[in-house]
Amino acid sequence: MAKAPLYARWLNSIVVARKDAGDIEFQGCEEVLAFICTKEEAGEAVKITDLVNSFLYGTGPTVHRKVTTLVDRGLITVKASKEDARAKHLSLSK
Repeated sequence: MAKAPLYARWLNSIVVARKDAGDIEFQGCEEVLAFICTKEEAGEAVKITDLVNSFLYGTGPTVHRKVTTLVDRGLITVKASKEDARAKHLSLSK
């Protein structure tokens, strides 16, 4: 089965997320999804530290909460970096 275009995958993630409108836990997660989508489209790996260091998505604990929410809902995946065992790479779910 062919992989869906990145924008279509991101848009589908937003549609799924909006079904839970009013969900306080999900607030701000849309921006994290958009960041991951943009970086993936450019062929760049996304690490949790990228989100924290940008200062756009909140403090470290806030970013980790958003990432956990997205992982728990099956919208993104987290994999260990092959280059740095401490780093975690984020990507949109297939």
